[in-house]
Amino acid sequence: MSERDGINVKDFLIGGLIGGIVGSVTALLLAPKSGKELRGDLNEHVDVLKEKGTQWKDVAYEKGIEIGNVAKEKRDSIMDSTAGFVDVVKDKSGQLYETVSKQTKSVKETAVAGVEATKQAAQKASETFKSEAKDAESEIKQAADKSKEEVKDASKTAKDKTEKIVDDAKKELKK
Repeated sequence: MSERDGINVKDFLIGGLIGGIVGSVTALLLAPKSGKELRGDLNEHVDVLKEKGTQWKDVAYEKGIEIGNVAKEKRDSIMDSTAGFVDVVKDKSGQLYETVSKQTKSVKETAVAGVEATKQAAQKASETFKSEAKDAESEIKQAADKSKEEVKDASKTAKDKTEKIVDDAKKELKK
């Protein structure tokens, strides 16, 4: 493939050279001016182009120096402000780190104290619940015993009244 590319480039250069020669000869043969006049005009144009090229080169050189100086000033200004910014960021980062460390330590201490307080509160609540449960148990037993007695009394009263009604009914029936 590289041989083929080499041949194509070679053929292109040869074609360009032949085309340039043919074009130059055609221009000279068909030019309305004589060769001497045409060469004179070409030399004038070449001189004008050289002069303009030199002027453009000088202007470009001056502008390049000006742009370089402005870029240097901007770079120095940016470097100064960046250095100040870096120092501020370092300082603020250090302060932030210290604050976060203190807050983390404080939160950890608070959490540990909270866990301990929660354990103590849970223990106290458990003891209170046990005590109240025992009190409630004894009150329930007393209420159950009282209810039992009341039921017995009510049953006895009901039995007595029922017997009396039955006796009264028997007496009434015998009449």
